[in-house]
Amino acid sequence: MILAKSRGKLRSLKNYLGLALSVRATISDSKSDFHKEFPYVIPPIYRKLADELLVELHLLSHQKNFKKDSIFAAGLKEIFNKFTSGYKPSEHITKLFEAICNCNGFNPNEINSSSEQLVSKAKSSTKEDINEFIIQLKNEHKGNDYYSRINAIGIYKLVSEIPTFDNSKEEDINKEISKISKLLGYQYSRVEKDISMYKSNIEKMKQALEIISLNLTSK
Repeated sequence: MILAKSRGKLRSLKNYLGLALSVRATISDSKSDFHKEFPYVIPPIYRKLADELLVELHLLSHQKNFKKDSIFAAGLKEIFNKFTSGYKPSEHITKLFEAICNCNGFNPNEINSSSEQLVSKAKSSTKEDINEFIIQLKNEHKGNDYYSRINAIGIYKLVSEIPTFDNSKEEDINKEISKISKLLGYQYSRVEKDISMYKSNIEKMKQALEIISLNLTSK
């Protein structure tokens, strides 16, 4: 009986170790699949973006309460587009996005389509229309409300495309972002922090690209 218990504990330990190793291997496999699909050298300034998105999408793909909706799609596209500004060769940009998505089980065509539809809807809607859309979206995804910074950027992108907020004060835009965040069940403080960090990082990226450009032209 003691031997049976010992064997049971040993099996449990092996199962635990096997699970831990499989999780690590899954991340490793995602990166391996990415490099197979995108076998090109990524310029150093863009390498961090690729790595962060790879890891973030991998983690999201394993979250039971996460739902790939149009806000997520718009956020992902906005982040990718902004942080690949100036990427060369330009013909690699689409391939890079597809590889980042595919290696984590996300369909890049669906992401592109969903993002475009949301942006198009925002451009032809009032804030009242958008609020009704958000309520409908929330009702459709009950129980699937896992938050990520990508969702925060999706909300920011959505509000920035609504004609009502053209030339509006930042305070008014933030109020609308706060309202949408609450409708979706997100803490506005987290959303605000992620958007603020996103804007700051974009500015840093612009400055870095300007320095690189100046260095190249001076040679």
